[in-house]
Amino acid sequence: MDIQEIRELGSKLLGKIDSRNEKVMNWKRWLAEYGFQPEYQDDPYVWLTDVLALKSVDSGNYGVGSILVDEEGKVIALGHNLVYSPYFRSDLHGEMVVVNQFEKEHPEITTLEGYTLYTSLESCPMCLIRLISSGINRILYAAADSIAGMVNSIDMLPPLWKDLSERQVFSKARCTEELSSAATEIMLINAEELLEILEKRSKPSF
Repeated sequence: MDIQEIRELGSKLLGKIDSRNEKVMNWKRWLAEYGFQPEYQDDPYVWLTDVLALKSVDSGNYGVGSILVDEEGKVIALGHNLVYSPYFRSDLHGEMVVVNQFEKEHPEITTLEGYTLYTSLESCPMCLIRLISSGINRILYAAADSIAGMVNSIDMLPPLWKDLSERQVFSKARCTEELSSAATEIMLINAEELLEILEKRSKPSF
């Protein structure tokens, strides 16, 4: 998949966003006008995760988007957080949605060596364990998550998971700081109100 195909895919997704939220529409315009920087090889892929993150916010979910890319650079699976809408599913973080989709559609593929997963936000503990289990070769994120991210704390994992993770690459994507900042800002659009929903669900009923 070349850069133009990625641009066309992202543009179609942006075209489906029609929100009353001013912040969402401002980011839609910004992403539509963003020009890929050739010196940053991950720019197109990170841009697409940001587009998916914005689509996630527009659908009433936490702003995280993810894609899976094969050895030839083709986007073969994409998705975004689906925890809150259309109904509550505590496991459907962006990375989980993408891996679920790929594994369901390709049961014949037994190794993901050479594959890369891009995500707009550093993975949480749940997603990190899933990604280690998947064997995906490289996991690259656009923005660090100082509150819930686990990638930078891999050394704190139990020995089994820590040892398995050494076969993989977990790191920040090579993209512009503008795209990294966009990933954070998009995530923050509705993060506070969704956190309140989660906290209410977690309170004892007695």
